[in-house]
Amino acid sequence: MGKCYGNILSPVGLKLPLDIELLYGNIVKKTENAKKTVLEIGFGNGEYTVKWAANNPDSLIIGLEISFSCVERCARRSGEASLSNLVMICADARFMMKELFADESLDMVIMNFPCPWPKTRHAKYRVTAKEFADSLAAILKTGGVFELVTDEEWYAAEVQKTLSLHEALSVLGLEKNFSHPCALTTKYERKWQEMGKMITRLTVTKTKEFTIDRRTWGYDFFLENEEGAALHIKTGKPLPENDMPILTRASGAREDARWAFKGCYVACDHAEGAEDCKNDKKNKYFLVETVVSDDEFEQRCYLRVVERDGNTIVKLDGTAKVFLTPAVRFAVEDLARRLAGS
Repeated sequence: MGKCYGNILSPVGLKLPLDIELLYGNIVKKTENAKKTVLEIGFGNGEYTVKWAANNPDSLIIGLEISFSCVERCARRSGEASLSNLVMICADARFMMKELFADESLDMVIMNFPCPWPKTRHAKYRVTAKEFADSLAAILKTGGVFELVTDEEWYAAEVQKTLSLHEALSVLGLEKNFSHPCALTTKYERKWQEMGKMITRLTVTKTKEFTIDRRTWGYDFFLENEEGAALHIKTGKPLPENDMPILTRASGAREDARWAFKGCYVACDHAEGAEDCKNDKKNKYFLVETVVSDDEFEQRCYLRVVERDGNTIVKLDGTAKVFLTPAVRFAVEDLARRLAGS
C-alpha cells in the first residue's frame, strides 16, 4: 500500500465470526459511554465513513468495501484524521456480511447510494435479493436499524416492499427529499442534489431474533497446524513432479463450490537461479494458481505443494489473501487427492 494502516483487517487468519468485543479492545476503548457498532457497506472513497467515525468517537465503525483502492483511500483519510474507531475490510458484502458477523452483533447497517443494478439480469446483486435480507436480519441486534439512502426512488420502493415482507424486519419509514447534515454529505449526494434529483432514505428495524447458515464457520480447525499453515494436507506419498503440469490443469465442483487449477510454477526459498531451483530438492516447491468460487463469490490464491521426507504436503501459500470458504477447502483436498492417486 505504500503506507501501512493498522485499521485495515486482512482476511488472512481471521477467525470468523469477528469478535466485536476484541475489536473494541484493540481499536476503541469500550466504556459505559460506548454508543453503538455500525457497519457501512460500500463506503467508496470513505468521505462519509471518516466523518461519521470522527463525529462518533465512542462507537466502532466498520467499513466493508469490495474495491481495495477505495479501502486505501479511506485508510488515508482515516490516518489524516487520526481515527482510532474505524476498521476497514475488503470483501464482497453480498457473500461475506453474514460470514463476518455473528447474529445480534451490530446496532446499525448503512448503505449510501449503492448501485441499483437496474437491469433485470443483475437483480440478484440488489439489496432486494433474499440472501441480503436474511443476512441483515441475522447480524442486526433486535431493535437495530438498517438505513438505505439512494437517488433512485424506484429502488427505495422496491427495497421497502421486499424488506417489509421479511419475518424479522419492519419498515420504519420512507423519507423523500432527505438530506444528510452538511458535515456528513457524500460526493454522490452532493452531485445528485446539484442535478435536482430526489434523495430518498429508507429505514428498517429488526423486530425479532433470526439466524442464517454460514459457509465459512466451522472451518477454524483448518486454520493452524503444527507448522502454522492453513489447510494443510499430507498425501502420504512422494511428490509426482512430472505429473504436476497435467494435474494442475484440472477443475472440480461440489455443492455450490467450484474450483480450477490454472497453472503451476516452480519456486525455491534460497535458489539463485532457475537451474539452482531445479536441482534444489530441499528448498524447491510448486505454486499452483487456483481460482475458487462459492455460489459466484470468486477468489484467487496459490496452493503450495512441497515434499518432505517422501511425503507430499498441500497447503495454502502464505500469500493467499482469501477467506476460508468451502471452495478453498475443497480445492486443497482435491489437489491432494489427485497427487496421491497419480
